[in-house]
Formats: sequence, C-alpha cells, structure tokens
Amino acid sequence: MSVDRDVQLSWEPRTVAIDDSRGAPLGTMAYPGITFTRLHREYLVHKTWLPVGDDEPTFSDDEALITALRNAWRWTTSAARNL
Repeated sequence: MSVDRDVQLSWEPRTVAIDDSRGAPLGTMAYPGITFTRLHREYLVHKTWLPVGDDEPTFSDDEALITALRNAWRWTTSAARNL
C-alpha cells in the first residue's frame, strides 16, 4: 500500500434538527453511522458518512458498508500499483 493514501473509519452519529411546518424547532434526532475519511498525504480528499440501522444493521446497511470498504481499499491500492 502507498503511504500517500490513507482511509480512516470512525463511528460518528449525526444529529438532525426537526422543525414543525412553520419552522419552529421541535427537537432533534440522532442517527448512528460510520464515516469514511480519505486522506492523501494527510490532506482531506473525501468524506462519506454511511447510516447504519437503529437497532441492528439491515442487509442493505451491510451491503453499503461492504461497497464502501471495497472502494476504500481499491483507492488505497491503486496508488500502490502506480509506484
């Protein structure tokens, strides 16, 4: 693998404000998720957040995570092949 490209994964819940139809705040909701951060020579290139199921991850959550992991791996290894 190349030392120039790095992918970091972190557990990162997101919080969303909820408003009523007039725009008055009603509260907030939190969504659990995983953030993929792509770095090139320590500079942020791209950040992707994937939601996961509230109680248990669903099949589609798993498929999205597998796809994101595969894409991250391919991104880091493509740089190593070009050395």
